[in-house]
Amino acid sequence: MEISRRTALIGLAAAAPLVMTMMEPETARAATAEPDAPTGVLGVQRWLNATFGGKDGWVAVAEDGVAGQATLAGLVQGLQDLLGISPLVPAFGPTTITRLEQHGGVGGETGPDAQKWRQLVQGALICRGFSSVALSGVWDDATKQAVDSLRQALGSATSGLTLSPNLTRALLTVTAISPVEGGRDEIVAVQRWLNGQYAELTGATYCSTSGLYDSSTRTSIVRAVQLGTGQDPAGADGVYGPATASALKATASSVVAVGAQGSWVRLLKGLLLLGGSRVPFDDTFSASDADVLVSFQQFQALSPEDQTGVCRFPTWAALLVSYGDADRAVTGADLAHRLDAGGAQALAAAGYTTIGRYLTNSSATGALDKKLTSDEVSAISGAQLHLWPIFEEGGDELSWFSRAQGALDARSAVEAARALGAPKQTTIYFAFDLDVTPDDITTSITPYFEGIAQGLSDTGDTYKAGVYGSRLVCSRISGASLAHFSFVAGMSSGWGGNETEPLPGNWAFNQIQARQITSAGQAFDIDANVLSGRDGGIGPEEWD
Repeated sequence: MEISRRTALIGLAAAAPLVMTMMEPETARAATAEPDAPTGVLGVQRWLNATFGGKDGWVAVAEDGVAGQATLAGLVQGLQDLLGISPLVPAFGPTTITRLEQHGGVGGETGPDAQKWRQLVQGALICRGFSSVALSGVWDDATKQAVDSLRQALGSATSGLTLSPNLTRALLTVTAISPVEGGRDEIVAVQRWLNGQYAELTGATYCSTSGLYDSSTRTSIVRAVQLGTGQDPAGADGVYGPATASALKATASSVVAVGAQGSWVRLLKGLLLLGGSRVPFDDTFSASDADVLVSFQQFQALSPEDQTGVCRFPTWAALLVSYGDADRAVTGADLAHRLDAGGAQALAAAGYTTIGRYLTNSSATGALDKKLTSDEVSAISGAQLHLWPIFEEGGDELSWFSRAQGALDARSAVEAARALGAPKQTTIYFAFDLDVTPDDITTSITPYFEGIAQGLSDTGDTYKAGVYGSRLVCSRISGASLAHFSFVAGMSSGWGGNETEPLPGNWAFNQIQARQITSAGQAFDIDANVLSGRDGGIGPEEWD
């Protein structure tokens, strides 16, 4: 069974049907606490290794007193042993979920393992920062108070002395149960509402309550939208795709206008808040809320009929996924195919006004000959098309990116642009065509763009730098004043850098869908792009 790193860290594997059992623990039958019960995180780590260390598959927990993912993974292994799973794996996968659902509520067990069950919960509570809890195996007042505090922190709708299977899973897997640095109270409110409304339903999971828009929150709110369209809870997976889009289009109640009330309003406002807008998080849609929505719709460059403050499918799509309404009519296209006069005219006839083309070829052996030529410039200008230039010679491998390489690439881009007659102050988009972590941006991508800045300066600042990449990459590079405009890889909706990030404020092009154009009986591939109007590209009469 393969467990992804993401699943191992935040417990996003598909859940089995919920069987919720709330039992009053029989404290009279609970084992008597040890005279010297282990205390603190170090005590939890030692208890885990001593109790489960001989089990098949056990991954030892470092006894360093640090409550981190490794210790939580150890607690998950302990849970698996108590559930009769062997060998153990340090991840909360489908088998663990199914067995836990079959087991029911945690904390009210009887029998020889009852004390271990309670100690497991207490150990997790200690690692979550509930320092008043002792690893005693007795469901005492401190433990009960900590469980109540856990419920409050997560917004759980459960009650009673035991933990539901889903709440137990959250205790062991959710990345944050309290606001973190940079978290916003409004987002915590959204996260708690999602948990309270949906987290105990069949197939659901709790999201974090960190106050930051993270992947667990995204999964929860997409799942809530799916449930709102009538999808069966067991099949609602929290992943936005064609089925979710079709269901949204067909759900009349999802249209939100001034005066609307209810859960669709909550979902709309929650998504606006997660995207950085400011609205009160309640279930009534007011005129002032509509004004905020209009601003969002305009920023997204939705069609005029969808810039009215009414939320229909195109707005929902823009809120939910980086490519938005993938089938919408657009006027931008980027392509690797070299155009002749017929191809350029076919693009113009299909409604495209501005195209992105590559200045040079990739450095890879056997790469497609995709570089822009003088004859192609003539064909493009003859069709009255505008053009934005793209530079990508090694943009799909992280090892390519360094400050020195950035300076070299800037010089190569300038040389090619000048040879083609691109006018001064044209923005050249340097491509970064892969998903990366924030650390990768700091250590590789930012130095690369610093090198680009140096290279452009050394060549007389004739041209400006733009950036192509995920929303996160574009925002970080632009925020460092290293890119004038952003060309966003919105098609790559599964990239972590697109899932929870808003469009960068300087976006010029948003790539949303692969399409085909036919010219003289031959089809060629394009990527459709939404244009913001920030960069009009090089006009037909502007080439030198």
